[in-house]
Amino acid sequence: MKRDSILVVDFGTSNVHVNVVHVRDGQILYSKSRKYPMLSPKDGYTEINPHELWRASVQCVKEVLDIMENVELHAITFSYFGDNIMLADSHGAPLTNIILAFDVRGTEEALGEFGSRFTDEEFIGITGGTCVTFCTGPKLLWFKKHKPELFEKTSYFYTNQQWINQNLGLKPLNDYTMACRKMMFDIKSKEWSKPILSFLGIKAEQLGEVVPSTEIIGHIDKYGEIALPFTLPVIVGSHDCDCGMYGAGAGIPDSGIIGDITGTYDHLGFIEQGFVNAGTENLEAEIFSYCGPLIDTSVCLGAFPTSGAVLEWFMREILDDCSPAAYDMMWKHAEFRGDSSLMFNPHFSGNLGGIYGLGLTKTKEDLFESMIESLTFESRRILEGCKKIKKGSCDKVWVGGGAARSEKWMQLRADIWGCRVERMQNIEVSSVGAALLAAVKVELYQDIKSAARSMLHIRDSYEPSKDISDRYELKYRQYLELVSNGIKTGGGSA
Repeated sequence: MKRDSILVVDFGTSNVHVNVVHVRDGQILYSKSRKYPMLSPKDGYTEINPHELWRASVQCVKEVLDIMENVELHAITFSYFGDNIMLADSHGAPLTNIILAFDVRGTEEALGEFGSRFTDEEFIGITGGTCVTFCTGPKLLWFKKHKPELFEKTSYFYTNQQWINQNLGLKPLNDYTMACRKMMFDIKSKEWSKPILSFLGIKAEQLGEVVPSTEIIGHIDKYGEIALPFTLPVIVGSHDCDCGMYGAGAGIPDSGIIGDITGTYDHLGFIEQGFVNAGTENLEAEIFSYCGPLIDTSVCLGAFPTSGAVLEWFMREILDDCSPAAYDMMWKHAEFRGDSSLMFNPHFSGNLGGIYGLGLTKTKEDLFESMIESLTFESRRILEGCKKIKKGSCDKVWVGGGAARSEKWMQLRADIWGCRVERMQNIEVSSVGAALLAAVKVELYQDIKSAARSMLHIRDSYEPSKDISDRYELKYRQYLELVSNGIKTGGGSA
């Protein structure tokens, strides 16, 4: 009997994974991945070549199909890194690379012109979040101001999602979640915001049509030049974090689960039924919300945008070795007891990072431990915000993504967060969540709950160790004060 499966193309900020997900148990039967470089033509610029993004996915699809056996594919769907923009001409051809969220272009515009035109309350009321550097609107304003000739040539403002749809020979559509990640979408009326578009001097047609995340937008029998073994319905897919919320159990109605989706970003959040604008409910919680993948749902989340990128920076620039063996060695020597005086400020966006408490006896292992602690402190801040917003109980966190590979980091999460932490059996939660949504759409399951019962499983659980947790409670308070002062003064010691 052939195994019922969904083909998932999962685009991350550093690589693409193509996974064949078995819908009966949620396991990945076949998987291939390929990296694409993050480009930095100038200090603070971060881009990906769109052609390399597409070619990498085509190659991975080919490699998976070459080894795939005894599988019945029912659909192809997608998971995308969000908050990106690419200027395209009237034919949809790229005029720029894909500009990533943490690219510095738009920093002054977010603080200046956008801040003058829209208060935080107004912008949150429209988009569900505040206007900051990672938003695409300020980046478009930067191009309009600094590259006016290029801006005038632009017919479309694509995300990676629209670019992939176009390359598949389909309409360059946005799903609701990726439209929201452009931060120009009115989350209540579910249309492009007229005030924001008027301010930027652009038209809704330039941003593209928007459809629900589980919409079937066509059928394909080829992926690029690669022939598929089946003619497959194409489900448009959604933002990787939002897929991941379903893959980490945080999309199951009434579950009491908060999901932690780790990677380049560290996202913590949940899917709520109905319309929610968390920012208007409690701005201090720093949890924001937007349209969910399913009709009448809202994504509520917070994020630390450079979590994985800071770890990669450390391995590349401090250790000078990004190999798996180097990572394994650092984790092997890591000990997290909460008694080190070393502090690390991981706010690398805007060059606000810093290292505090350096001495002649400090080692690279000490620096690594301090960095991991700081990233876990940041995720605790987000978790505390989630608990202020989430309706009902939330007594555990389900974790997926790259950081879940480390048992030590899982235990550290429990110790710093002070709650039960559970690791998913399949940590590729964005792919699993995308497959789960697709499986319900093509009627392999009746609803999300029944799909989750079959496809989502826990590998192991971690409880806080009281003595260590108490020490981290004190260090967390010290960390908050230190980071707050560092941000206010524009940086820190190193």
